[in-house]
Amino acid sequence: MKKFSKLAAQAAVAVSLLSVGAPTFTSAVQASSIENVTQDTLSLSTQTKLDPYVKVEHNQYVLSESAKNVVSAEEYRVAQQMIEHSNVVVANSGSVINRKTKVATNDFTLSDKNSIVSLNKGTLATSQSRYHYGVNKVTYHWNYIRVYLNKNLTQAVAGGAVGGVGALIANYVTGGAATFAVGAISSSVGVLVTDGIKGGVWVDYNFFTGTVTGFGWQ
Repeated sequence: MKKFSKLAAQAAVAVSLLSVGAPTFTSAVQASSIENVTQDTLSLSTQTKLDPYVKVEHNQYVLSESAKNVVSAEEYRVAQQMIEHSNVVVANSGSVINRKTKVATNDFTLSDKNSIVSLNKGTLATSQSRYHYGVNKVTYHWNYIRVYLNKNLTQAVAGGAVGGVGALIANYVTGGAATFAVGAISSSVGVLVTDGIKGGVWVDYNFFTGTVTGFGWQ
């Protein structure tokens, strides 16, 4: 709990500093250059309600009409907009969505000297060692992304060099929205490595709330 409290404080400071001079947010979904710059938000509780109604059909996320029974028409519209955005990214990145976990990736098995990492399961299946050098990778979900940073990139981010994070998430978010995302993700890395950099890390970033919702070691 203390780590997440510290994370929330650091992320808030980072976002407030990074927001100076940021462009006005608009809503857009384009097949070429996607910029997730929407003012619309959905609470985490609303996203939880919607999650069972998000299905995978023909390698695309589909929001069931029956979701309108549990959320307002406006919340449904905002969720649909995000899903359309995510579907464009999935298509452009050549990713495949696991129908069970609803995780999209274009690398199903990655390996390092310590372990086998099975991303198509939506979690890291590792062996031999608790900490791993890790990989640089982003997996997509209908409402958030999971950013994987290997040990070298984690060290760079902890030292203040955040360009690598921006490069990783550029396929999903750019412009002012990316500034906020990089600030929050980098702050979470700082919290995680307080006691030293043991290996690569992963960070979940939710676009509706503009916050990190989880992080850990690869």
